[in-house]
Amino acid sequence: MKKSFLLCLAVITFAVYGQWWDDGTFDWSGSKELVPGINYCHLQKDSPRLMKIWAMRVNLTRNFTFHTSKKAAEYGKIMESHKQKNYVIHTKRQRTADFMMEHRKKGVNMIAAVNGAPWSPWDGIYSPYATRLGLLVSDGEVVSPVLPGRPSLIIYRDGKIDLKTLTPQTDLKNIAQAITGFGFSLIKDKVQKSGPSLAPRTGYGLSEEREYLYLIVVDGRQPDFSMGCTVQEVGSILKYFGAFDGVNMDGGGSSSFVIYKGGKAVMLNHQPGGGVRAVGASLGIAVNE
Repeated sequence: MKKSFLLCLAVITFAVYGQWWDDGTFDWSGSKELVPGINYCHLQKDSPRLMKIWAMRVNLTRNFTFHTSKKAAEYGKIMESHKQKNYVIHTKRQRTADFMMEHRKKGVNMIAAVNGAPWSPWDGIYSPYATRLGLLVSDGEVVSPVLPGRPSLIIYRDGKIDLKTLTPQTDLKNIAQAITGFGFSLIKDKVQKSGPSLAPRTGYGLSEEREYLYLIVVDGRQPDFSMGCTVQEVGSILKYFGAFDGVNMDGGGSSSFVIYKGGKAVMLNHQPGGGVRAVGASLGIAVNE
């Protein structure tokens, strides 16, 4: 009875007084510098539940380039594992750390990467390939078409960056890179409501003036380590770090926060059992030397 009373009291307290993300904005001055213009940090919170968070802020006025996953060698073919669904191959699934190292071997000085788009198939039948990623553009080449209603992080050829929901009729010729998420979790500084489901999460956000890009990964499904968060909380956390708009990306076992350190790609977040999933698409940031 006493335990139930304390739990109810805690829920009421949270509802009345809010959460830590409502208490101002994160002070990036105490964070770690990966390279000039890119800072990252690690937070551990005990409310509203045990939660471990990795976050990164990228200064978009600096000379960085962005990279997304490219077409698979088997692009356009029907997946052998899913012939009955006529799934067409778009990308070959790849761990985000491997995505980084592949680019580095090609001379791209990639120093940070996170997972990105949700994909199919996700029906218990394994496939090394991915399709239905939503809009995915890599170096100006459309890898996967627009899925109506899904917002994308878009990097234009002129260097401008935005979070937008496009339509199949949108002219894509001015887009250099694009990667798509599930839905907006933060719109014009207003957090969007969601259901109560907890999971590991990945979120992308932009400041109001599009001067900064924010990337977050919240570990989850580990009761003694980190329990995860809701989609709504992705919006709240992105806002706390400085975002004005934000998108909930692919999460669960896909969430990956990777930096280049000590000559190798290091995944900083931790999945249950230490597993690392090969994902349909990733986003990488490189120093443009």
